[in-house]
Amino acid sequence: MRSGDPKALARHIVPLVRQSDVLLAVGPAFDGRDPSAPPQLLLIGPGQPPQGVTATVGAMRWGTYSVVGSDPVRLGFWTSQELSAIAETVDRLVLASHVSAVRAHFPHLDIRTRKLLHDLRRGEVLAGHSEAQVWRERLGLDQLHLYVAAIHLQRFAVRRRQVEGLLENGDVEDAGWMLSACGVELLAALLATIGETNPRRHWHPRLLRLNEETVGAEDTARILGLLRGGPCGAGGADAIHAALRDADRIRAGVLRRCPSLAGPSARSETVA
Repeated sequence: MRSGDPKALARHIVPLVRQSDVLLAVGPAFDGRDPSAPPQLLLIGPGQPPQGVTATVGAMRWGTYSVVGSDPVRLGFWTSQELSAIAETVDRLVLASHVSAVRAHFPHLDIRTRKLLHDLRRGEVLAGHSEAQVWRERLGLDQLHLYVAAIHLQRFAVRRRQVEGLLENGDVEDAGWMLSACGVELLAALLATIGETNPRRHWHPRLLRLNEETVGAEDTARILGLLRGGPCGAGGADAIHAALRDADRIRAGVLRRCPSLAGPSARSETVA
């Protein structure tokens, strides 16, 4: 058992976990980024953490926690009440991702919440297996990839219009650089279609390379070209328009993989 094994890290916490709690090992060791990385622990339960789990550094959300007789452990905490509120937002988001008529009122999930959903979906359950399954079903985590893709397609639509606006004003250089922002959103959407819902963007290029065979060499090359879009400014407006056509092809590929997301085009879509 390596020193970073979650069962070793959690052995002093598991006995304190209540029947209504869920304890998971999360982080880069469990979402395909870095299997050798030390895991983090995530605790979900009503109210405060179990008696005997004490925060020594940081706020309640994430901190270094210790239990008598154990080494400090990096551990996050969410209450079941917070997850219930997130579940209500997810219900509205799932509806918006399937029904184009309500996409103008697209619900917002901040990065912290999306990290939680990803970790709950991909983490290794160490305690509270039945309760973890209840939350996974209530939060619709089998559809997480769909509403993550929908979020990023919405953002791509905004970025694309910004590029066109800059071109209309003759600002070719800034329009070229904005192509990279289009690429960032399309990359996240494309990864979501193959089940990669990690919201931590600094890992997305690595995840793209790890899944290049699934994504396809053509779309991989197009995405990487958009991420390096700054030099397109030197090629003038024609080069930028060509890059936008590549972006539209990637978007079309996302919709082919997730046809329920199909709606208005990126040129006309209204984003809240």
